[in-house]
Amino acid sequence: MRKTITKIICAAAAAISVAGLALTAGCGAYTTEGVSPDTYTTVTSNGGFAVQTDEYVYFINGYELNTADNTFGKPVKGSIMRISKTDMQNRNYAAAQTVVPVVAFSGQHEAGLYVYGDRIYYATPSTARNSTGVVQSSNLEFKSSTLDGKETMSDYYFRSTSTALDYRYVEVGETVYLLYAQSESLYGEETAVTNIHSINTATGEDTLLAYDAASYSFDESDPTNPYVYYTMGVTYRLGSANAVEEGYNQLYAVRADATEAKTYDFSYVEDYDAESNPLYVNCGDLVYDGIGMDSYNMRYNQFNYGYGGDEKYAVNRTDTEYTIGRYSDGVLFFSAQSTLDSAEGLYMLENSKVDSDGDGRVDESWNAITANDAITDYRLLIDGDDTEYNFYTANGVTYALFIDESGLSRCTFENGERTDVVRLTDGGKPDALIAIREEVTATEDGEGTVNHVYAYYSLTGGNGYTFWRIAIDGEADNYAPNKLPVQDVYTYSEVRILDLDAYDSWYLPEFVNNTILFASKTEGMSEYTYIMACDLTSEDGDMMSNAELNAYNEQYEAVSEKIDAYDDETNSDGTAAYEHLSSALTYAFYSGDEDYINELVQAYIDIAGEDEEYMYSKRSVEIYHEFFSATGDWADYASLSRKVDGQTVYANMQKYYYSLIGKMSESDYDEMIDGLRSSYMQDYPVDDTTWWDSMGLGWQIVFCIAMCVAGLAVIGGVTVLVVWLVRRNKNKKVEGGSARAYVDITDDKNIDVYDGGENE
Repeated sequence: MRKTITKIICAAAAAISVAGLALTAGCGAYTTEGVSPDTYTTVTSNGGFAVQTDEYVYFINGYELNTADNTFGKPVKGSIMRISKTDMQNRNYAAAQTVVPVVAFSGQHEAGLYVYGDRIYYATPSTARNSTGVVQSSNLEFKSSTLDGKETMSDYYFRSTSTALDYRYVEVGETVYLLYAQSESLYGEETAVTNIHSINTATGEDTLLAYDAASYSFDESDPTNPYVYYTMGVTYRLGSANAVEEGYNQLYAVRADATEAKTYDFSYVEDYDAESNPLYVNCGDLVYDGIGMDSYNMRYNQFNYGYGGDEKYAVNRTDTEYTIGRYSDGVLFFSAQSTLDSAEGLYMLENSKVDSDGDGRVDESWNAITANDAITDYRLLIDGDDTEYNFYTANGVTYALFIDESGLSRCTFENGERTDVVRLTDGGKPDALIAIREEVTATEDGEGTVNHVYAYYSLTGGNGYTFWRIAIDGEADNYAPNKLPVQDVYTYSEVRILDLDAYDSWYLPEFVNNTILFASKTEGMSEYTYIMACDLTSEDGDMMSNAELNAYNEQYEAVSEKIDAYDDETNSDGTAAYEHLSSALTYAFYSGDEDYINELVQAYIDIAGEDEEYMYSKRSVEIYHEFFSATGDWADYASLSRKVDGQTVYANMQKYYYSLIGKMSESDYDEMIDGLRSSYMQDYPVDDTTWWDSMGLGWQIVFCIAMCVAGLAVIGGVTVLVVWLVRRNKNKKVEGGSARAYVDITDDKNIDVYDGGENE
């Protein structure tokens, strides 16, 4: 019986594969025809919504909800696609291919797609159903597909009940691990605790790295970093009736490939059972031990550094509490405060300081007691704060970039104080720092090129947030309020990038060379959040300078100004010369649809007649078509064109500046176009005339005569038929004695009513 069922499943899978998609029989994987192989050597930008190899960019095709239909093969929006960098450079954005037809989704936006080896790793909403048949889309499944998309796991490495699980895919050696942290009750605790796990994706083994961590931090800027920093509380005589919570904590580091937990002695706990509750699990290495001076050595226990060893340490401080700030680019920012010290210092510790040989373990030479006594070697500020700092180097100087209420600023640190503070922007407090990039751009006079360090950041915009840029490598006098004369106004001033408006509840924008990829909330796309590409390559092939970008903005804004100017044109009698034209051109600008206005005009002509008003004058329609061909009124744009998706697009079109990359679903595209037409084009005419009104008086008279003749013919025919039926029935009554049939409905058990024959 089992073999028969297997054959049925395999036959069904084979039938599905004919359509290009399959769940291989017995096989545990979905298959597709896939795409061509990618024989890359390097990968960059793992962990965002777009990952780059040597020749391709793999990206999530827009923000899709976890509640969308995630049946393998159906998703378009949210699916994993790729485009070659050559096609992107040539703006052949429609050449993008679907690689994995599932919804890539996570509420945790610091970890998205990862490429390791020949596979791509991601999270996707579950398609499993509960006992009542409801799809469990609030659960996330973590899985992978081959990089060519030909094979996708039908199973998963891990299933989370949260759509916002904090996770990373990291690689150590040639093994990929799924790092994650979640609040859970593993051993029947009344209150859930935070645990840190690591799953070996090759073996499926799930290792509990730390049990009941007080706090933790994955690397925020490098999602491929396999290290995790975390703090653990210390309880003297843990698990016993005499347990005492200590007033200090400890700071640990662990790498994803750790598998062995430290051994602890809980023999003093009555009926101790490590299987039902191990009480304490820790695979990490101690970085700082917060234990203070203890004259009687009563609090020194198995959780402390050096316990059980021959060497005793004289602690030169009181109890210390560590608070993790953030872990970024391999640098841990944290505060440390002693019980007798009112100042809470801010410190930074590079991972290489504790693991100098990169073997994943804290160096044996690192002493968690003496290192803590010398902690001031890593102090930035004597009085700590919760500011997030991002470091960069310019002109041989290391600066820290930070955001506060004044805007974007930079500083250096000296003797525990913030020095050389310079406010770089004065346009309001940025929402987020998108990127710090060193770029080759043109000089202000256009003669040659120069290297600048630029900060890209976001400010709250219309629907999401807007993009801004500023060079952050200048002298203090280059910035407000001490800005030098006009020659520096572009290079060291904040410049907005067109009208880009990105979705602020998704991944940060990505850079592919000089192109910005973002989930669009701009006009016309605000309800759909697909990915758009904005190419900022200058004519010489470098990234636009701030002066060029400012000119680009003015060129862009001039289009809408020219479109709006039609509203001010009037005839000699004061009436509007081009009624509705500005709105129609706005539709053309966003949609790229040249044909709809012809259809709309023809519909009015068909209904109202050629001599009737049909909403757009003939000259307005001509101007509409001139807009697309850059002729007539729009001839100034004839010299400003690009090839986008194989078509010539002039600089009076949105697609010239930024364009959809990937694919929209048919339903979303139709809805988007309908929305634009509803907003900017005149209503489609409705033919409310009846068939009677459309006939005309002469035909109405002919129709009435014809209907009268037909009516008389029908009445005469019916009369003849009735007379004939009456006469026939009278004749039958005379012959048979009765015109009524009699049916005996009494029960006669001798008659088989089911034999199908006639009763005699």
